[in-house]
Amino acid sequence: MKPIHHKIVFQPSGRAGTVPAGISVLEAARRLGAGIEATCGGQGTCGKCVVYIESGTFSKYDVISNLDHVSPPHEAERRILEHRALPAYARLACMARVTGDLLVTVPPESQSQKQVVRKSANHRNIALDPAVRIVTLHLSVPNREDGSDRERVLAALAQQAGVTGGVFDYRALRALPDALRAGEGEITATLWNEKVVIHVQPGDESWPLGLAVDIGSTTLAAYLCDLRTGALLTTVSAMNPQVTYGDDIMSRISYAITQPGGRSRLHTLVVAAINELARQAVEGVGRAVEDVADLTLVGNSVMHHLLLDLDPGSLGQLPFLPVIRDAIDVRASDLGLQVNPGARAHVLPLEAGFVGADNVGVLLAEQPHRQDAVTLIIDVGTNGEIVLGNRQRLLCTSAATGPALEGAQITHGMRAAPGAIERVRIDPETLEARFKVIGQASWSDALPPEQLQARGICGSGIIEAVAELLTAGIISESGRFNKALATPRLIRVNGRPAYVIAEAAQTALESPIVITQSDVRAIQLAKAAIYVGARFLMQEFGVAAVDRIVLAGAFGSVIDKERAMIIGMIPDCDLDQVISVGNAAGDGARIALLNREKRREAVHLARWTQHVTPSAEGEFQEQFVAALALPHAYDPFPHLAAALRRSKAMPAASEEAEGAECVPH
Repeated sequence: MKPIHHKIVFQPSGRAGTVPAGISVLEAARRLGAGIEATCGGQGTCGKCVVYIESGTFSKYDVISNLDHVSPPHEAERRILEHRALPAYARLACMARVTGDLLVTVPPESQSQKQVVRKSANHRNIALDPAVRIVTLHLSVPNREDGSDRERVLAALAQQAGVTGGVFDYRALRALPDALRAGEGEITATLWNEKVVIHVQPGDESWPLGLAVDIGSTTLAAYLCDLRTGALLTTVSAMNPQVTYGDDIMSRISYAITQPGGRSRLHTLVVAAINELARQAVEGVGRAVEDVADLTLVGNSVMHHLLLDLDPGSLGQLPFLPVIRDAIDVRASDLGLQVNPGARAHVLPLEAGFVGADNVGVLLAEQPHRQDAVTLIIDVGTNGEIVLGNRQRLLCTSAATGPALEGAQITHGMRAAPGAIERVRIDPETLEARFKVIGQASWSDALPPEQLQARGICGSGIIEAVAELLTAGIISESGRFNKALATPRLIRVNGRPAYVIAEAAQTALESPIVITQSDVRAIQLAKAAIYVGARFLMQEFGVAAVDRIVLAGAFGSVIDKERAMIIGMIPDCDLDQVISVGNAAGDGARIALLNREKRREAVHLARWTQHVTPSAEGEFQEQFVAALALPHAYDPFPHLAAALRRSKAMPAASEEAEGAECVPH
């Protein structure tokens, strides 16, 4: 029997087409290219994929649409919709299944906006020693004693460039006859690791290019470099298209192992995105993708496995072992990367289950193992990666922060896109709020409401909002709202207190943007995971305080460090010693691209760095609960401070200084 199909139209994008009966509205949107947020990957838990099912006859689209043309809501979906007080025609796109023709409206808060990607490169002094270089060879007229064209070229490499023991990549061997004829005895050979001829061209050609790629869970960044000079030619970035199938890494693991063809689809998506970035990068400097002869890539453990098309299932269950954790060199073409046919792709090693190649890139860039100062490095994201140490010892761990800092699980949360509130200030006297929106140069109090058009609040804005609510006395150290305050900013949403950040007239939603009690709790959970992870490393290292804190990653670069400390996301430290370094993982990938010795150093660092996990479930739970308070309830490791006092005979004044760390700011 021929399968039944129905017509579906998405507005305001206008995307339309026919889809098989029974698929979800979310899957229909994916197939037709209509962007709908689905931060849980379509599991029905985040509540971000709200759509409106229109009813009526729409002759323009030749569609008769009504609520009966989707499956009825299950109890779990009904609870989410009722909790958010949404109208009867609202549905979760991941839960509603198509049973007839439909016209679907995707409201602004559910639309996938183009994210603002903050992954620019930092200036780094990198000693130049790339894995790829070129040699121009002048070959004499062939004779019978030469044996073969391949032997002639290898002999010339030995005589003219001092390269002995060379071998040919098969693709370069196929191109050799044409290159010799066209160059009339002069060719340019591209060598990888001083031994392998990966490309031949006639005549004296320009130096090849290299591409360093940081594969983040949410965003991708590619850095195009000249392998002769080391110059950074251009940086390009984009959203990771895998976000359609889940924002957090556990959702992607689930999709990869439970959906037919899921892993292959996620692999294909990220490879296609890298190919597009490569194309954009080379076109921007007037070159061709065939000029890219070497690549280095970093990413967290799940992104690493999906890039290599490896089964990530073992990462999703104890003991969280990867398929491979060593560095790996593969032909770029074997991954589907459309660059020079002979190009190699070098993927940096993993440190442990959820501490990936991106963190190794951070170590290459920040070099904590070459410093005396005890440095805490936090790469903030949906899976926080934390490193502590100095030249004597390095420790690492991961923190399951969840997607709250990306906007998921937050009532009006969204990614860092135009229209997102990224800065918040609350006057402690009047309790009035002002904010700054991505895409607007001025704060809200300097602009008329109709110019603001706020759509939601992103991670940096959420952190600032919670810190400001705390310092203004609107919430207590426990995170609960002070119901006794008299201000119109305090309202009730579904019977629970909430604070109005942006009034309805200031938004594109025609309703206020608020921070609710559940939003505060989500941030408490996320910041507690990072804080406890850092403190466990400090306990293992044997220090009660750190000399320096480095906030890495695109998100880390925009966090207000003072407010992050106010809520207890990071341990107390001299604010002058808390720095943001931007996308250090991408910088590390670029360092490895330009210096092959750094690739060997990365392998050493990945194995030398000790992975630390909480020693006891009960102990972790106790410390985690303590860290939920704002900033935190007490020093989670009093026995550590006592041990240090015993071992170092610290005077009473030092004891008082230590205790001050836990006093609310």
